[in-house]
Amino acid sequence: MVSAVLFDLDGTILNCVEPMSMEFIKIVKKLGADITDEVRKRVGDNLGEILIRKSSPIAEISLLWRLGRTIGLPFFKRIVLIFLSYSRLKEIANNSSLFDGVIEMLQVLKQRGIKLAVVTTRSKKDVSMIMKKFSLEKLFDAVVTRDDVRFGKPSPEPVILALKRLNVNAIDAVVVGDMPTDIESGKRAGTKTIALMTGLFNESLLEAVPDIAVNSILEIPKVLNQFEEIIENQ
Repeated sequence: MVSAVLFDLDGTILNCVEPMSMEFIKIVKKLGADITDEVRKRVGDNLGEILIRKSSPIAEISLLWRLGRTIGLPFFKRIVLIFLSYSRLKEIANNSSLFDGVIEMLQVLKQRGIKLAVVTTRSKKDVSMIMKKFSLEKLFDAVVTRDDVRFGKPSPEPVILALKRLNVNAIDAVVVGDMPTDIESGKRAGTKTIALMTGLFNESLLEAVPDIAVNSILEIPKVLNQFEEIIENQ
């Protein structure tokens, strides 16, 4: 049976990646860039990088600069882009809300006796603030942050550490995330994986070959039944 579910934080439980992307695209439009589907994909992928890496402000600004160049902004407008977007994107990331229904979904899993963990590349300080802000401490049995591991996702190390803290075997666990790195980390650790198709990383998520893809995190309790059958047949 499924004994544990390991959740990514940003873009999975916490609704921040899509608002960041929408805000960035709004700023880019004001600067006169042509917003194509390819541009939207690049924006999502690159803003995701800001969240998943152990980035310094210099590295994050450099990434925004490269993104501005990639989507065709001239030199001066790239400077304006950074000036207008950097602080705003950080503000959105730090003041995000939970996706609707997340608390209720987590409570359903807890009632089933399933252990829950957060596996994130955010800092321990950030995660502690988020857990307290949304009263999540009692729902999660383990938390693994970037400060707990040497190598972050897509390395299996964060997932393996979470499984150790939960005292659960990989074969009995499921990793849920909205980015390819979440899926890769879970697969390399030996767990089953669920891709959350938010629209920003759909193509690259499918390329990571998750076991199941869902359009809403609220589908998790239902699709876990499918994993019960898979695990029982192994």
